[in-house]
Amino acid sequence: MTILKMNPEEYSASAEYVPVLVSLLERRGIAQDVLLQGTDIAPHCWREPGARVPVQHFEKLIRRAIELTGDAWLGWEFGAALTMSTHGFLGYAALSSETLGDAIELATKFFRTRATFMDLQLVIEGDVAALQLEELIALNDLAPFFVESLFSSFHFMALKVVPDLEMDGELRFGYPEPAYFRTLKPMIPVPCLFDCAYHQMRFPASRLEKRLRFADPRLADMAAAQCEQELASIKAPPRLLGQVRRIVLSHAGRFPGVDEVATELHMSSRTLKRKLQQLGTSYQRVLDDLRKGLAVEHLTQTDTTVDDIALLLGYSDASNFARAFRRWTGRSPTDYRE
Repeated sequence: MTILKMNPEEYSASAEYVPVLVSLLERRGIAQDVLLQGTDIAPHCWREPGARVPVQHFEKLIRRAIELTGDAWLGWEFGAALTMSTHGFLGYAALSSETLGDAIELATKFFRTRATFMDLQLVIEGDVAALQLEELIALNDLAPFFVESLFSSFHFMALKVVPDLEMDGELRFGYPEPAYFRTLKPMIPVPCLFDCAYHQMRFPASRLEKRLRFADPRLADMAAAQCEQELASIKAPPRLLGQVRRIVLSHAGRFPGVDEVATELHMSSRTLKRKLQQLGTSYQRVLDDLRKGLAVEHLTQTDTTVDDIALLLGYSDASNFARAFRRWTGRSPTDYRE
């Protein structure tokens, strides 16, 4: 039987990101000690080589920052403030890579050196490439901060290293459109879709061949070797959430129940439910989020009828699907498509 030990302390981020948030708030007149109050993060802990911050403490820090500033969209600004050096040896390895594809390959391989509560993957769909973020724990109300800060960081770093970068991609978010997005929308140069099945930054796959401005194979190899050393010292936490999602999606034309998924994971349904609860979610929520995301993608990206979408998502009739969709989004499928 597979035993996944769920230790919350295994989910962490590099402490190097803390002083960036400290600096952002200091520019607003908010002192470091005020920001760190109640977060369980020790002042200047980031000065220790290889220091990590447990995700629970990092979440407290972010909630504290949003509360003090009143800026729910703070993730966009935080991401823009991240530099290559903030990302440690991974940043240097990516910066000196020969092509964008090489840089992304390093980023996906060594993302764990930066954070272990999310995973970064490169997905190729025909002539479209996507940087896909997968939550390894349920980020819930803080998903917008983490996802938007990373997408913002990727965007601004790409502007620095890719000559003549064209803005012809698309952003997809796996959560509802935040209230503040209407204000930010004019400043984001690509279309944005919400309530999707995945968090994705999509762009033409041909861009992976773009040569980078600061390509230096020798420096890239040296930085990658340092990343290998870091990676070896950071334990990979269980990827239960991703495993559950993949099992659910692998059953084409139907969605398995919790007992069936638990059997495929070689554990009891009770154990699976408990472990998902420890990760801040439930099987029903995982299932609903996937169904909602797939429904939105069908409604916005295809001409599939509502009746056929209902069947694809395992509903016996369109009225049951419509009720569920309205519960998820507050709108009917027809209204959403329009």
